[in-house]
Amino acid sequence: MTSSAYTLPKHGLPPEEVLQRVREFRANDPTFERGQMTAYCMMGSHDLQSVLEGAYRVYFFQNALKRRFFPGLRQMEEQLREMAASLLSGGKPGVRVKFTSGGSESLFCGFHAAREWAKERFPHITQPEVIAPYSAHATISKACHYLGLKLTRVPVGKDYRADVRAMEAAIGPNTIALAGSAPSWPYGKIDPISEIAALGQRRNLWVHVDACVGGYLAPFVARLGYSLPAWDFSIPGVKSISADLHKYAYAPKPASTIAYASEDLLKYHNVSASDWPTATYLSEGMVGSRPAGAIAATWAGFHFLGEEGFLDYAKRTMETKERLVQGLKRLGMQPWDTDLCLLLFETAELPAEAVVGALTEAGWPCMGTQRPPMVQLIVDPLVENVVDEYLVDLERILRQLRGGKSVKKGDLGYAD
Repeated sequence: MTSSAYTLPKHGLPPEEVLQRVREFRANDPTFERGQMTAYCMMGSHDLQSVLEGAYRVYFFQNALKRRFFPGLRQMEEQLREMAASLLSGGKPGVRVKFTSGGSESLFCGFHAAREWAKERFPHITQPEVIAPYSAHATISKACHYLGLKLTRVPVGKDYRADVRAMEAAIGPNTIALAGSAPSWPYGKIDPISEIAALGQRRNLWVHVDACVGGYLAPFVARLGYSLPAWDFSIPGVKSISADLHKYAYAPKPASTIAYASEDLLKYHNVSASDWPTATYLSEGMVGSRPAGAIAATWAGFHFLGEEGFLDYAKRTMETKERLVQGLKRLGMQPWDTDLCLLLFETAELPAEAVVGALTEAGWPCMGTQRPPMVQLIVDPLVENVVDEYLVDLERILRQLRGGKSVKKGDLGYAD
């Protein structure tokens, strides 16, 4: 016996009933505060989200692909480019920024540019290769697959940061690019980008920094006096940086950036199609149509917060992380020493999968790292309101697991 598929209703529903049905679906999901740790990511505050929602609605139906028809939208976008470039530049002039839909597209664009750049410099290479640490985000694998690039991952060092010597040893006659993270998603550590970039300069290779998590947080954390490894365009040899606006610029999804060290490098990003009956087609990145609402909302967020607001959010994020670290230690967990906002902890004698499963069951949607097994948390200002509640629930969960309670194990992976 087969079940019937859900089909389009024959008759439409009144607006309020439709919205009520949607609210009922939403009621089954975790609250923003509880889901913030892993499921929602980087909301900032409810006040900020209210401003973003209002700005998004103004441009709700507009398509940013057609921005030439919207001078107001185009002006907002250009102002955003300049603000984003100033945050990622590390003081280097000439940085150029393009907007994308997220980290996957940003990485795709960065490695596409590296491939096109390499075609000019190494025309003899028919199977170009990228070298990245084992800790580099999975979307690098996806980008290389789509672009026909061979990806070689090398083991990380004992500190779980990129092993630059291992990367150099892996360089072969077809290598065109190196990659590092700021920070890596699995381990929360900023790779030694200065060393990777120096290696890239010595071997004439493109160097890409995946700062999708940290790009719009690290500048403010550094201004607060926290010690961070260098990672931005202030480092000679860094050619491109991916950084997500919908992470620590608190923008609505989808919103990200791919930045290049100069106008000369930006030309390898563009793909202009004129071999068809209509006008030349030149989109911002890989995708064509994109939501103008994301541009408007991001602009609104930058101006609502300003430098002081971003600094305040960064301060609250780092202080909340420290509260969690101390609380986890009191419960016998083993937090790692990480950079910026990602917090990972080992679960002592308990299986990490069991802790992840129990937390998710208790309404704290949770992920982790598989090798080694760890629980992962993502900290932003909104999390400060639920730290105590989280630690109380975790203490109860640990007591139950140590008492032999059976739970459905959680998935430490990052998939849907």
